[in-house]
Amino acid sequence: MKMRKHCRPATRHLLVAITIAGVMAIFALTTACSKQSSKSAQEESGKGRTVAQAKNDPGIDLNCVYERLQNPPESFHYVYKKNASDGVTVHQEADFAPQTVDGFRMQPDGTQQPLHAARSDSSAWQAALAGLTGISGMAGTVATFNHSSAVQRESDSGQVNGYQTTHYSIDTARWDATTRQMLGNSTLGPGGFDKGDAWVTSDGCPVKLILDDEMHKNDGSLLEKVHYEEAMVKK
Repeated sequence: MKMRKHCRPATRHLLVAITIAGVMAIFALTTACSKQSSKSAQEESGKGRTVAQAKNDPGIDLNCVYERLQNPPESFHYVYKKNASDGVTVHQEADFAPQTVDGFRMQPDGTQQPLHAARSDSSAWQAALAGLTGISGMAGTVATFNHSSAVQRESDSGQVNGYQTTHYSIDTARWDATTRQMLGNSTLGPGGFDKGDAWVTSDGCPVKLILDDEMHKNDGSLLEKVHYEEAMVKK
């Protein structure tokens, strides 16, 4: 864990993704073996409960956002913003339709780079999407707390941004000591935290997400503060 002291935030995200991927792989293997040893009747019953639970508690799936940008199922307005204490800002915004995208990304000098494409032109479509993938930088942060006690289902919130949603609160202060030791201290640092709210569809797609991420050095002093916002608004 001591080598984490010198890791940059991007490296932190990579380490988290690798760690969680390993845990998920072990979990998947254990689950598969368990299923093989179960009776068929128990399997069917378990599957039913699992599907029902997934629908009621889908969690937060950022991959879903990127999939909707790649293949828009409907018309919607998309926004992603990031503001960091080191001065780095990201602002990406676009109107998506099943066959077109029309938006912009903010350049470091404050000017807007227009992004236009039709899906019929695959190279132009991919070039436009390349300017709208800032949310991938949030992936490591969300991986730190997703599917842990930090994420708590609050309610079925009705319609948010035109979508039927479930509201989750996010607060790593809810981690127990063991989870804090395993995830928090190695990724957020002593005293670091993630806190925010997410409103997601039945498949976990966040149509509104607000998150504050604060990372500390090993001595507890501030390393970086980041504020994130993401939204999809149905047209």
